[in-house]
Amino acid sequence: MQKRREIPISTKMIHLNAKIISRGGEKPQSAVASAAYRSATKIYCEYDGEVKDFSRKGHVIYSEILLPEYAPKEFADRSVLWNAVENFEKGSRAQLSREIEFSLPCELDADERLKAAKTLAEFFRDKGMVVDMNLHNPDHENPNPHCHLMLTMRPFEKDGSFVKKKCWREYDLDKNGQKIPTPKGDDYKSHKVYATDWDDKGNVEKWRALWADIETDFYKKNGYEITAEHRSFERQGIDLLPTIHMGAAVTAMERRGIKTEIGNMNREIKKINDLIISSMENIERLTDKIAFLEKEKKSAGQDKENEAPAQEKKEDSLTAILMEWQKNRSAFIQDNNIRQRTDTKTGNIKNFSSMVSFLQSHKIETLEDLHRLAEETKKQRSDNIHKQRELNAKLKKMSNIVDIYQAYKPYVEYLKKYESLSGRQKQSYYDKNADKIETALSYRTGLKNMSGTDKLLPKTWKKELEGLKAESARIRQDLAENDAILGELAEIADKAAMVQRGKSKQNEILPNLGEQKSAKNERGNYGRE
Repeated sequence: MQKRREIPISTKMIHLNAKIISRGGEKPQSAVASAAYRSATKIYCEYDGEVKDFSRKGHVIYSEILLPEYAPKEFADRSVLWNAVENFEKGSRAQLSREIEFSLPCELDADERLKAAKTLAEFFRDKGMVVDMNLHNPDHENPNPHCHLMLTMRPFEKDGSFVKKKCWREYDLDKNGQKIPTPKGDDYKSHKVYATDWDDKGNVEKWRALWADIETDFYKKNGYEITAEHRSFERQGIDLLPTIHMGAAVTAMERRGIKTEIGNMNREIKKINDLIISSMENIERLTDKIAFLEKEKKSAGQDKENEAPAQEKKEDSLTAILMEWQKNRSAFIQDNNIRQRTDTKTGNIKNFSSMVSFLQSHKIETLEDLHRLAEETKKQRSDNIHKQRELNAKLKKMSNIVDIYQAYKPYVEYLKKYESLSGRQKQSYYDKNADKIETALSYRTGLKNMSGTDKLLPKTWKKELEGLKAESARIRQDLAENDAILGELAEIADKAAMVQRGKSKQNEILPNLGEQKSAKNERGNYGRE
């Protein structure tokens, strides 16, 4: 049996996401607007002729643009940089920027968080990307520090211009340096060559691992025995369920004392993880005791060859073993160096009766029966954890939708008013309420993307979520029953192991007593002669 991995108390999961900002999709994005929003600044966009003003947004505690080799010095100006990108990329579905968003450790002070973030930013700069770095901390009393890195998508030529082709076709050649015809003979074999490895599959995993290493290094430098981990519990071989990352909107609601669905889900996950940890401990106890009992039974097998089957079965009965435990409880506790609890006699009898009743109700007579039920329960537990893990993916999606709708509601009136106006009135209203309108648009777009429909259906979403929560509650109840069974089996196995140790100790003493008696008889006979 493969031993489960322990989860170190000093391990923390990182949060790092990567996404592409592009003109494609249901809502075309703007690199200029994204940069203005991340930096809380006002920038004119030459591509669409609009001013992107987020200067009232706040929460930005540090901004910097890092330039790689060959990048024009004027790109240190955010407006020049992202307008150059917008003007270079002509396609209606063009990819404009890659954004890396990651949480910063609250354990570190502001200076150390900045150094850690810059370490990752410098990695991307050294790869040849311009890095537009912005550190946010929306709430200083309840910190949620995080960093946004907006990266350019094309490398630079030596003259400072963007590389025109990100990839091109090269022909495969034979050993004589000649092009190889395709089987049909209408073309030649070829392969794509990329200017950089920035778009390679698996990069996000590598970047997550890199950030985990950087975070761990900064923990160690600042005296924290904490290891940052980028892999999920499942990939680490740990049974625990991961909690759900709370975005800015959900975090803000929780801090205002509003119970959110994501927050409730995380509280439920904690309860489930408590059951998983408890059952892990019971499985370890049970596995150790069963291994000991099976070893003892095997070594004692030769001594029982001449015993009648009925007698052997009676001695192997777990009920009989428990009766022996109850009869000689104090002696077994002393022999096994266990500190005796101040249980009352009534309590001891009740505990004994409970264990015997458990054996009878589950039709357990022998160690083999106990082992069988243990394996069945472990499988049920594993299946329940797997079901909960799959269910959590659905719960996460629906909880996010319901929470974002709740966050969206206070801004609906601004969006409705804005969309009902036209001309100068519309522009004037937007100028006064830009932040609220953009927030509403962002929430509405997010809701449509997550739900896969243009209609907002809050009642339907809530009903679906309640059904998923009910299913989760049933699984938690099943896990609680699994834990209770494993705990009872472990307790019974503990008692059986103590009794077996007592028997083994007695068997060691008896031969010595026999030898002493034989020697005494020999001395007596010698004297009479």
